Amino acid sequence: MKLLILSVSAGGGHMNAAEALKAHTILRFPESQVEIIDTIKYINPFLDKVIIGSYLKSIKLSPSIFGMLYNYAESDDGIASVSNKFNELMSSKILPLINDFDPDIIVSTHPFSTEMLSVLKLKSKIHVPIMSILTDYAPHSFWIHPAIDAYIVSNSDMAQEMVERGVKRELVYDFGIPVHPDFLIKHDKKETLTSLNLKDNMTTLLIMGGSLGIGNILEVYKQLSDIDMNFQIIAITGNNKKLRYSLMDAVEDSKKETRIVGYTKEVNRYMQSSDLLITKPGGLTVSEALISHIPLAIFSAIPGQEEKNAEFLLRHNLAVNLGNGKSCENIIPDLLKDNNKLKIMKSNCEKYAKPNAGKDIVDLMLSLK
Repeated sequence: MKLLILSVSAGGGHMNAAEALKAHTILRFPESQVEIIDTIKYINPFLDKVIIGSYLKSIKLSPSIFGMLYNYAESDDGIASVSNKFNELMSSKILPLINDFDPDIIVSTHPFSTEMLSVLKLKSKIHVPIMSILTDYAPHSFWIHPAIDAYIVSNSDMAQEMVERGVKRELVYDFGIPVHPDFLIKHDKKETLTSLNLKDNMTTLLIMGGSLGIGNILEVYKQLSDIDMNFQIIAITGNNKKLRYSLMDAVEDSKKETRIVGYTKEVNRYMQSSDLLITKPGGLTVSEALISHIPLAIFSAIPGQEEKNAEFLLRHNLAVNLGNGKSCENIIPDLLKDNNKLKIMKSNCEKYAKPNAGKDIVDLMLSLK
């Protein structure tokens, strides 16, 4: 199979979904040719810095304004028109790449690249099947375009919303967001905790901040440290060196046994060995948590898509909401004391997990090509 995946590196989720699909495809069909393109960066690296840089800055400095734009874009034709014109202009820039690679199927994991492919197909510039993988837990109009052959969504609620927005039901597949095959490998909890010099019989909380490194993680940690309960903490800081050093300072005064992990490809091990995940509700993180059957405590949701993800989690009793992260000292102890609630949340995670997402998507690609 020759698979071309188009994405955009705005945050980590879109590219992570692309990498996960590539891994599943090669796992099933080792001779496959799979190419992942960071679309805007490919078209123009300078433009990528401007657009993605502005996006990331708006989220970090003015999340409420970003949320307003996200919501306005659902109904404001002006915003949609600007996006449409941009993607129409950019679409011709990726056509030589597509023609040169000559894929059997093209998959998009970002709304920008999805619209570019829609434009090209409507103009009969390309003729191969196009699949779009939505990487959150609620749809947005930016994802929905004509001439897309299949939409992959994360849950049945979302599938129904897509139909209500005018997408034909037969084009919507409730397969889930693909996560790396490593998340399907079961790991021994005792072995993982022992390797961190932590106790395997003690409640373990896992804190993650997401790829953008935003949110009140340090404040959350300090509040957890002051809770008069017996538990230990694993904190994953990724590439956020500032957060890592701040947490290292905080650990020195902490009452809780804590291990700080930087960038790691073993998030699956830490999720499987923990009893509660405290995190921002990014789409890929949520999917990984559900597959790991770990209940969530969510904080600092980015207005817009992450708030929609949070609504899904809370609606189905998969998480508790910490708001901006400044109310841990009340919510977390109540949750940890309620073993029955944690058990139900864990069971719900298992119910809503989509461990076969990667396999199902690869099977669908085969049927479409």
